[in-house]
Amino acid sequence: MTAEPLVLVLGTADWNAPVATNQHRVTAALAASWPVVFVEGAGTRSLRPADARRVLRRLRPAPTLTGRPLPAGVEVVSPRVVPHHGGATRPVNTALLHRQVRRWVQHPGPRLLWTFTPFTYGLERLADRTVYHLVDLLHENPGVHRGRLLDAERRLRADLALATSPAVREHLHEQGFTTTRLLPNVCDVALFTAAARATTSRGTSAVFAGTLAPHKLDGGLLLDLARVLGPDLRLVGPLVEPAAPLWRDLTAAGARILGPLDPPALARELASCAVGLVPYRISPLTRGISPLKTFEYLAAGLPVVSTPLPAVAPVDGAVFVREAPAFPTQVQALLAQEDPDRPARMTRLADGHDWESRGRRLRALAGELLAG
Repeated sequence: MTAEPLVLVLGTADWNAPVATNQHRVTAALAASWPVVFVEGAGTRSLRPADARRVLRRLRPAPTLTGRPLPAGVEVVSPRVVPHHGGATRPVNTALLHRQVRRWVQHPGPRLLWTFTPFTYGLERLADRTVYHLVDLLHENPGVHRGRLLDAERRLRADLALATSPAVREHLHEQGFTTTRLLPNVCDVALFTAAARATTSRGTSAVFAGTLAPHKLDGGLLLDLARVLGPDLRLVGPLVEPAAPLWRDLTAAGARILGPLDPPALARELASCAVGLVPYRISPLTRGISPLKTFEYLAAGLPVVSTPLPAVAPVDGAVFVREAPAFPTQVQALLAQEDPDRPARMTRLADGHDWESRGRRLRALAGELLAG
Protein backbone atom coordinates (compact mmCIF):
# COMPACT_ATOMS: atom_id res chain seq x y z
CA MET A 1 0.00 0.00 0.00
CA THR A 2 1.47 3.36 -1.07
CA ALA A 3 2.03 5.87 1.73
CA GLU A 4 0.01 9.08 1.57
CA PRO A 5 1.73 12.33 0.55
CA LEU A 6 3.52 14.43 3.16
CA VAL A 7 3.67 18.22 2.69
CA LEU A 8 6.53 20.40 3.89
CA VAL A 9 5.73 24.13 4.18
CA LEU A 10 8.67 26.49 4.54
CA GLY A 11 7.37 29.72 6.08
CA THR A 12 8.81 33.18 6.60
CA ALA A 13 7.02 33.81 9.91
CA ASP A 14 6.54 32.01 13.20
CA TRP A 15 3.40 29.97 13.67
CA ASN A 16 2.27 32.32 16.46
CA ALA A 17 2.97 35.54 14.57
CA PRO A 18 0.51 38.27 15.67
CA VAL A 19 -1.15 38.48 12.25
CA ALA A 20 -2.26 35.35 10.39
CA THR A 21 -0.82 35.30 6.89
CA ASN A 22 -1.13 33.26 3.72
CA GLN A 23 1.33 30.68 5.03
CA HIS A 24 -0.81 29.94 8.09
CA ARG A 25 -3.96 29.67 6.00
CA VAL A 26 -2.34 27.57 3.28
CA THR A 27 -0.97 25.18 5.89
CA ALA A 28 -4.43 24.68 7.37
CA ALA A 29 -5.97 24.26 3.90
CA LEU A 30 -3.45 21.59 2.85
CA ALA A 31 -3.80 19.80 6.20
CA ALA A 32 -7.44 19.15 5.38
CA SER A 33 -6.19 16.49 2.93
CA TRP A 34 -2.61 15.56 3.89
CA PRO A 35 -0.32 15.74 6.92
CA VAL A 36 1.82 18.89 6.92
CA VAL A 37 5.14 19.84 8.50
CA PHE A 38 5.31 23.64 8.90
CA VAL A 39 8.79 25.11 9.31
CA GLU A 40 8.85 28.53 10.93
CA GLY A 41 10.78 31.29 9.21
CA ALA A 42 14.56 31.31 9.42
CA GLY A 43 14.68 34.93 8.26
CA THR A 44 15.08 36.53 4.84
CA ARG A 45 16.93 39.62 6.08
CA SER A 46 20.59 40.24 6.70
CA LEU A 47 21.64 39.18 10.20
CA ARG A 48 19.94 41.42 12.78
CA PRO A 49 19.74 41.23 16.59
CA ALA A 50 16.03 40.37 16.48
CA ASP A 51 16.69 37.37 14.24
CA ALA A 52 19.54 36.21 16.47
CA ARG A 53 17.24 36.38 19.49
CA ARG A 54 14.63 34.27 17.66
CA VAL A 55 17.21 31.59 16.96
CA LEU A 56 18.51 31.65 20.54
CA ARG A 57 14.95 31.13 21.81
CA ARG A 58 14.74 28.07 19.59
CA LEU A 59 17.74 26.51 21.31
CA ARG A 60 15.53 25.64 24.26
CA PRO A 61 14.97 21.87 24.56
CA ALA A 62 11.29 21.94 23.62
CA PRO A 63 9.80 25.22 22.37
CA THR A 64 6.21 25.56 23.56
CA LEU A 65 3.54 26.61 21.07
CA THR A 66 0.79 28.77 22.48
CA GLY A 67 -1.65 31.12 20.83
CA ARG A 68 -2.69 30.22 17.28
CA PRO A 69 -4.58 26.89 17.21
CA LEU A 70 -2.77 24.04 15.51
CA PRO A 71 -4.90 22.26 12.88
CA ALA A 72 -5.12 18.49 13.04
CA GLY A 73 -2.32 16.88 11.07
CA VAL A 74 0.10 19.83 11.36
CA GLU A 75 3.50 19.59 13.00
CA VAL A 76 5.44 22.82 13.61
CA VAL A 77 9.24 22.84 13.45
CA SER A 78 11.14 25.80 14.93
CA PRO A 79 14.36 25.55 12.92
CA ARG A 80 17.63 25.86 14.81
CA VAL A 81 19.76 27.32 12.07
CA VAL A 82 22.10 30.24 11.62
CA PRO A 83 19.97 33.32 10.72
CA HIS A 84 22.17 34.09 7.74
CA HIS A 85 21.94 32.88 4.14
CA GLY A 86 25.47 33.47 2.82
CA GLY A 87 27.85 30.97 1.29
CA ALA A 88 29.74 30.45 4.53
CA THR A 89 26.64 29.28 6.41
CA ARG A 90 24.99 27.32 3.60
CA PRO A 91 26.60 23.91 4.31
CA VAL A 92 25.87 24.20 8.02
CA ASN A 93 22.27 25.31 7.53
CA THR A 94 21.68 22.64 4.89
CA ALA A 95 22.75 19.90 7.28
CA LEU A 96 20.82 21.39 10.22
CA LEU A 97 17.58 21.96 8.32
CA HIS A 98 17.59 18.57 6.58
CA ARG A 99 18.10 16.88 9.94
CA GLN A 100 15.25 18.81 11.56
CA VAL A 101 12.78 17.88 8.80
CA ARG A 102 13.96 14.28 8.49
CA ARG A 103 10.38 13.08 8.92
CA TRP A 104 9.68 14.59 5.50
CA VAL A 105 13.09 13.74 4.03
CA GLN A 106 12.67 10.07 4.94
CA HIS A 107 8.97 9.85 4.10
CA PRO A 108 8.34 6.75 1.94
CA GLY A 109 5.45 8.31 0.02
CA PRO A 110 5.16 11.37 -2.24
CA ARG A 111 6.82 14.51 -0.87
CA LEU A 112 5.39 17.96 -1.71
CA LEU A 113 7.43 21.07 -0.88
CA TRP A 114 5.38 24.28 -0.57
CA THR A 115 7.75 27.14 0.13
CA PHE A 116 7.19 30.82 0.88
CA THR A 117 10.94 31.49 0.88
CA PRO A 118 13.53 30.90 -1.84
CA PHE A 119 16.05 29.78 0.79
CA THR A 120 15.20 26.08 0.58
CA TYR A 121 18.70 24.62 1.12
CA GLY A 122 18.22 22.01 -1.57
CA LEU A 123 15.02 20.50 -0.16
CA GLU A 124 13.37 20.84 -3.58
CA ARG A 125 15.81 18.22 -4.87
CA LEU A 126 14.22 15.74 -2.45
CA ALA A 127 10.65 16.71 -3.34
CA ASP A 128 8.47 14.98 -5.90
CA ARG A 129 6.84 18.36 -6.59
CA THR A 130 7.66 21.92 -5.48
CA VAL A 131 5.45 25.02 -5.23
CA TYR A 132 6.95 28.49 -4.72
CA HIS A 133 4.28 30.74 -3.20
CA LEU A 134 5.31 34.40 -3.39
CA VAL A 135 2.97 36.78 -1.55
CA ASP A 136 5.21 39.84 -1.65
CA LEU A 137 8.19 41.25 -3.53
CA LEU A 138 10.50 39.88 -0.85
CA HIS A 139 13.61 41.47 -2.30
CA GLU A 140 12.12 44.94 -1.78
CA ASN A 141 11.69 44.51 1.98
CA PRO A 142 14.01 46.62 4.13
CA GLY A 143 16.94 44.76 5.62
CA VAL A 144 17.02 41.86 3.17
CA HIS A 145 20.16 40.97 1.26
CA ARG A 146 18.64 41.73 -2.13
CA GLY A 147 21.32 40.03 -4.20
CA ARG A 148 21.27 36.76 -2.24
CA LEU A 149 17.47 36.59 -2.27
CA LEU A 150 17.16 37.21 -6.01
CA ASP A 151 19.92 34.68 -6.68
CA ALA A 152 18.12 32.10 -4.53
CA GLU A 153 14.92 32.68 -6.53
CA ARG A 154 16.73 32.22 -9.84
CA ARG A 155 18.25 28.94 -8.63
CA LEU A 156 14.97 27.58 -7.26
CA ARG A 157 13.36 24.99 -9.52
CA ALA A 158 9.60 24.82 -8.91
CA ASP A 159 6.86 22.95 -10.74
CA LEU A 160 4.42 25.78 -9.99
CA ALA A 161 4.82 29.36 -8.78
CA LEU A 162 1.88 31.19 -7.19
CA ALA A 163 1.61 34.99 -7.13
CA THR A 164 -0.77 37.18 -5.13
CA SER A 165 -0.62 40.19 -7.46
CA PRO A 166 0.11 40.95 -11.12
CA ALA A 167 3.39 42.66 -10.15
CA VAL A 168 4.51 39.57 -8.25
CA ARG A 169 3.59 37.35 -11.18
CA GLU A 170 5.58 39.59 -13.55
CA HIS A 171 8.54 39.32 -11.18
CA LEU A 172 8.27 35.52 -11.16
CA HIS A 173 8.37 35.45 -14.96
CA GLU A 174 11.45 37.70 -14.92
CA GLN A 175 13.11 35.29 -12.49
CA GLY A 176 12.57 32.36 -14.84
CA PHE A 177 9.45 30.66 -13.43
CA THR A 178 7.50 29.41 -16.41
CA THR A 179 4.37 27.90 -14.82
CA THR A 180 2.57 30.47 -12.68
CA ARG A 181 -0.91 31.12 -11.29
CA LEU A 182 -2.35 34.41 -10.05
CA LEU A 183 -4.15 33.96 -6.72
CA PRO A 184 -4.95 37.33 -5.08
CA ASN A 185 -5.34 37.39 -1.33
CA VAL A 186 -8.65 36.42 0.27
CA CYS A 187 -9.95 36.47 3.85
CA ASP A 188 -12.20 34.70 6.36
CA VAL A 189 -15.38 36.16 4.87
CA ALA A 190 -17.78 34.27 7.16
CA LEU A 191 -16.16 35.64 10.33
CA PHE A 192 -16.37 39.29 9.25
CA THR A 193 -19.81 38.97 7.67
CA ALA A 194 -21.21 37.43 10.86
CA ALA A 195 -19.83 40.35 12.88
CA ALA A 196 -21.36 42.82 10.44
CA ARG A 197 -24.79 41.19 10.72
CA ALA A 198 -24.58 41.17 14.51
CA THR A 199 -23.82 44.89 14.68
CA THR A 200 -26.82 47.00 15.67
CA SER A 201 -25.17 50.41 15.20
CA ARG A 202 -22.00 51.64 13.56
CA GLY A 203 -19.75 54.40 14.75
CA THR A 204 -18.15 57.19 12.73
CA SER A 205 -14.61 55.84 12.68
CA ALA A 206 -12.23 55.06 9.83
CA VAL A 207 -9.99 52.07 10.52
CA PHE A 208 -6.78 50.55 9.26
CA ALA A 209 -6.15 46.91 10.23
CA GLY A 210 -2.81 45.30 9.52
CA THR A 211 0.85 45.42 10.41
CA LEU A 212 1.71 48.97 11.46
CA ALA A 213 4.99 49.35 9.57
CA PRO A 214 6.40 52.83 8.81
CA HIS A 215 8.06 51.60 5.62
CA LYS A 216 4.71 50.49 4.19
CA LEU A 217 2.27 53.09 5.49
CA ASP A 218 2.05 56.65 4.16
CA GLY A 219 2.87 58.48 7.39
CA GLY A 220 2.07 61.94 6.03
CA LEU A 221 -1.34 60.77 4.83
CA LEU A 222 -2.12 59.19 8.19
CA LEU A 223 -1.16 62.39 10.00
CA ASP A 224 -3.46 64.39 7.71
CA LEU A 225 -6.27 61.97 8.55
CA ALA A 226 -5.52 62.14 12.27
CA ARG A 227 -5.70 65.93 12.24
CA VAL A 228 -9.12 65.74 10.61
CA LEU A 229 -10.62 62.71 12.37
CA GLY A 230 -8.88 62.69 15.76
CA PRO A 231 -10.01 59.63 17.76
CA ASP A 232 -12.16 58.52 14.83
CA LEU A 233 -8.96 57.32 13.16
CA ARG A 234 -8.29 53.84 14.54
CA LEU A 235 -5.18 51.75 13.82
CA VAL A 236 -5.28 48.03 14.63
CA GLY A 237 -2.28 45.72 14.46
CA PRO A 238 1.21 45.00 15.76
CA LEU A 239 3.68 47.89 15.78
CA VAL A 240 6.85 47.58 13.75
CA GLU A 241 9.52 49.90 15.16
CA PRO A 242 7.49 50.87 18.26
CA ALA A 243 9.85 53.80 18.91
CA ALA A 244 9.27 55.35 15.47
CA PRO A 245 8.23 59.04 15.71
CA LEU A 246 5.19 58.36 13.51
CA TRP A 247 3.31 56.58 16.28
CA ARG A 248 3.99 59.37 18.76
CA ASP A 249 2.87 62.00 16.24
CA LEU A 250 -0.31 60.12 15.38
CA THR A 251 -1.22 59.69 19.04
CA ALA A 252 -0.56 63.38 19.67
CA ALA A 253 -2.91 64.23 16.79
CA GLY A 254 -5.66 62.15 18.44
CA ALA A 255 -5.50 58.87 16.53
CA ARG A 256 -6.12 55.69 18.51
CA ILE A 257 -3.57 52.86 18.18
CA LEU A 258 -5.23 49.69 19.46
CA GLY A 259 -2.50 47.09 18.90
CA PRO A 260 -3.17 43.57 17.59
CA LEU A 261 -6.55 41.87 18.09
CA ASP A 262 -7.45 38.22 17.72
CA PRO A 263 -9.66 37.45 14.68
CA PRO A 264 -13.07 37.57 16.45
CA ALA A 265 -12.18 40.83 18.19
CA LEU A 266 -10.86 42.28 14.92
CA ALA A 267 -14.09 41.36 13.15
CA ARG A 268 -16.13 43.11 15.86
CA GLU A 269 -13.86 46.16 15.69
CA LEU A 270 -14.22 46.49 11.93
CA ALA A 271 -17.98 46.01 12.13
CA SER A 272 -18.18 48.91 14.61
CA CYS A 273 -16.48 51.30 12.15
CA ALA A 274 -17.72 53.05 9.01
CA VAL A 275 -14.81 53.15 6.52
CA GLY A 276 -11.85 50.82 5.88
CA LEU A 277 -8.47 52.30 4.95
CA VAL A 278 -5.59 51.04 2.79
CA PRO A 279 -3.17 53.98 3.30
CA TYR A 280 -0.01 52.46 1.85
CA ARG A 281 2.77 54.56 0.42
CA ILE A 282 3.47 53.82 -3.25
CA SER A 283 6.89 52.17 -3.50
CA PRO A 284 8.64 49.25 -5.20
CA LEU A 285 7.61 47.09 -2.22
CA THR A 286 3.92 48.00 -2.13
CA ARG A 287 3.69 47.67 -5.92
CA GLY A 288 3.41 43.93 -5.29
CA ILE A 289 1.00 44.01 -2.34
CA SER A 290 -2.46 42.45 -2.66
CA PRO A 291 -4.12 43.74 0.53
CA LEU A 292 -6.42 41.06 1.94
CA LYS A 293 -7.78 43.75 4.26
CA THR A 294 -9.80 45.02 1.27
CA PHE A 295 -12.02 41.95 1.51
CA GLU A 296 -12.00 42.00 5.32
CA TYR A 297 -13.40 45.53 5.21
CA LEU A 298 -16.01 44.67 2.59
CA ALA A 299 -17.08 41.52 4.45
CA ALA A 300 -17.45 43.63 7.61
CA GLY A 301 -19.74 46.01 5.69
CA LEU A 302 -17.26 48.85 5.13
CA PRO A 303 -16.52 50.80 1.97
CA VAL A 304 -12.80 51.00 1.25
CA VAL A 305 -10.54 53.95 0.48
CA SER A 306 -7.11 52.98 -0.88
CA THR A 307 -4.08 54.69 -2.27
CA PRO A 308 -3.44 53.68 -5.91
CA LEU A 309 -1.90 50.26 -5.44
CA PRO A 310 -1.72 48.29 -8.70
CA ALA A 311 -3.57 45.32 -7.15
CA VAL A 312 -6.53 47.40 -5.88
CA ALA A 313 -9.19 48.02 -8.52
CA PRO A 314 -11.91 50.63 -7.90
CA VAL A 315 -15.46 49.38 -7.50
CA ASP A 316 -18.26 51.90 -7.97
CA GLY A 317 -19.69 52.90 -4.61
CA ALA A 318 -17.53 50.44 -2.68
CA VAL A 319 -13.77 50.69 -3.33
CA PHE A 320 -12.39 54.19 -3.88
CA VAL A 321 -8.82 54.58 -5.15
CA ARG A 322 -7.45 58.03 -4.37
CA GLU A 323 -4.11 59.80 -4.46
CA ALA A 324 -2.90 61.03 -1.08
CA PRO A 325 -4.14 64.65 -1.46
CA ALA A 326 -7.71 63.52 -2.18
CA PHE A 327 -7.69 60.62 0.31
CA PRO A 328 -8.92 62.47 3.46
CA THR A 329 -11.67 64.22 1.51
CA GLN A 330 -13.02 60.89 0.25
CA VAL A 331 -12.94 59.40 3.75
CA GLN A 332 -14.82 62.40 5.18
CA ALA A 333 -17.42 62.21 2.40
CA LEU A 334 -18.14 58.55 3.17
CA LEU A 335 -18.33 59.20 6.91
CA ALA A 336 -20.83 62.00 6.28
CA GLN A 337 -23.15 59.84 4.17
CA GLU A 338 -26.12 58.16 5.80
CA ASP A 339 -26.73 54.94 3.90
CA PRO A 340 -28.29 52.19 6.04
CA ASP A 341 -28.21 49.70 3.15
CA ARG A 342 -24.50 50.12 2.48
CA PRO A 343 -23.19 47.43 4.87
CA ALA A 344 -25.31 44.74 3.22
CA ARG A 345 -24.12 45.81 -0.24
CA MET A 346 -20.49 45.72 0.87
CA THR A 347 -20.71 42.23 2.38
CA ARG A 348 -22.16 40.84 -0.85
CA LEU A 349 -19.10 42.07 -2.75
CA ALA A 350 -16.87 39.88 -0.57
CA ASP A 351 -18.72 36.68 -1.48
CA GLY A 352 -16.42 34.11 -3.05
CA HIS A 353 -13.22 35.75 -1.81
CA ASP A 354 -12.95 33.40 1.15
CA TRP A 355 -10.50 30.82 2.44
CA GLU A 356 -12.97 27.96 2.10
CA SER A 357 -13.07 28.44 -1.68
CA ARG A 358 -9.34 29.15 -1.86
CA GLY A 359 -8.54 26.06 0.21
CA ARG A 360 -10.40 23.86 -2.27
CA ARG A 361 -8.48 25.48 -5.13
CA LEU A 362 -5.11 24.96 -3.43
CA ARG A 363 -5.86 21.31 -2.65
CA ALA A 364 -6.91 20.78 -6.26
CA LEU A 365 -3.64 22.30 -7.51
CA ALA A 366 -1.62 20.18 -5.09
CA GLY A 367 -3.55 17.07 -6.07
CA GLU A 368 -2.90 17.69 -9.76
CA LEU A 369 0.83 18.13 -9.12
CA LEU A 370 1.06 14.97 -7.06
CA ALA A 371 -0.96 12.98 -9.58
CA GLY A 372 1.31 14.16 -12.37
